Amino acid sequence: MSLESLRKLRAQEVERLMMELAQITRTLTQNEERCRDIETQIQKDVVLYDRQSAQGLTIEVWLEWQGRIDSQQAALRRVRDEIDQAVETWQHTQALLIEASQERRLLDRVADKRREAQRAEEGRQEQRTTDEAASRRYSVGKASHS
Repeated sequence: MSLESLRKLRAQEVERLMMELAQITRTLTQNEERCRDIETQIQKDVVLYDRQSAQGLTIEVWLEWQGRIDSQQAALRRVRDEIDQAVETWQHTQALLIEASQERRLLDRVADKRREAQRAEEGRQEQRTTDEAASRRYSVGKASHS
């Protein structure tokens, strides 16, 4: 595989990983918002539950409250687990992005050095051609003066 092909592949990989990080960040932000919403709802429900329990609750109402609070706690745990998973995925993807970016920069430097060497060789070749032409003119000029 050519250096240029490798550079293009690595550049595509960097771009893909950046897009993946952006998606993970969006998911993480959404889950954090869901977490805050659930926590806010739990706080509101606890206040309401405290008011109602101060007035006395029937066993059916108490069971409804317990079910509701248990459900909210389970939802909160699920969202927090999703947040933890998203953070792990983000960290892993970030590490891959760093690695891919470093490889891309290395390949870019190699390509730059190759182009620089090629330009230097072209310059030397041009100088040889100029020197040969000058040498022929000098030889032709010397021969015609003799």
